[in-house]
Amino acid sequence: MQTIKTTLVALSCSLLLSSNVVADPTLPPPIQDIVKMEKLAGPAGAFTTKENFPKDYFLMPKNLPYLVGITLYDSSSAKLNLSKEQIEAILKIKDELMAKAAKKALVVKNLELEMMKEISFAQNSKKATEFYPTVDEIAKLRAELTKIHLDCIEKVKAILTPEQFEEMLDYGVVNMF
Repeated sequence: MQTIKTTLVALSCSLLLSSNVVADPTLPPPIQDIVKMEKLAGPAGAFTTKENFPKDYFLMPKNLPYLVGITLYDSSSAKLNLSKEQIEAILKIKDELMAKAAKKALVVKNLELEMMKEISFAQNSKKATEFYPTVDEIAKLRAELTKIHLDCIEKVKAILTPEQFEEMLDYGVVNMF
């Protein structure tokens, strides 16, 4: 299992780096951050094919933009012409909010894994209704994670000029689909 993860990380890094030859991001992809998150997340659950930690644990992981990535690491992000101050401010937001999100996401993941083990690997497990309080707790935490994400979006938008925001939408929305 560890060999597969190592191979996937190496392949991802290769793809990211090879796309940078053609692409022009504001900053290089944060490979060390990806590795750090993978270590923090630990192994994925038995029924998980691919995990994107901490994003998979947000309430709305698919339908909100990840503006830090789009503004700093997207292949077209250099078109924004961010100032050094803007880059530093976005990186500060990333560091501050990613740490909060990662901690909450880890709690959600552990609750889910605990519940998965109890209900999936024991023939005579608890009744479904006994898991309802855990489900409610997971839902509450996922909502809190999404609020962190919304705060991040708001803060990054405040750093961008209206022109930069429009430019980011031009390349960011296209790349999202």
